[in-house]
Amino acid sequence: MEGFDTYILLADEIGDEVARQVFEIFTGHTINFPKKVSLFFRNLEILKRFDKGESYEELARAYRLTPQHIRNITSHVYRRRTALRKRNLSNTQNF
Repeated sequence: MEGFDTYILLADEIGDEVARQVFEIFTGHTINFPKKVSLFFRNLEILKRFDKGESYEELARAYRLTPQHIRNITSHVYRRRTALRKRNLSNTQNF
C-alpha cells in the first residue's frame, strides 16, 4: 500500500497519534524539506555544543568541517543574536 512505509517510519519516530495527525493534515500534499532546514538544526546543535565548552577543533572533527567553518557558524549566530537583542531593547525603550 502506497504511503504505508512512510507512515510506519514516521510513527516510529514521533509516535502513532502524532503520525496520524500529520497524515490527516497533509494527505494529498507533497512535502519537501529543504537542505537549509537541516543546516539550521545542525548549526543550532553546533552552537549548543560550543556554548557547553567544546572547542572549534572538536566540533570540526565531529561535523567533518574545518575549524574555520565552525568559527564562521558560531560568529554568524552570535552577531545575529546581538543584533536581535539590540533591536528588541530599542523597541522596548521607545514605549
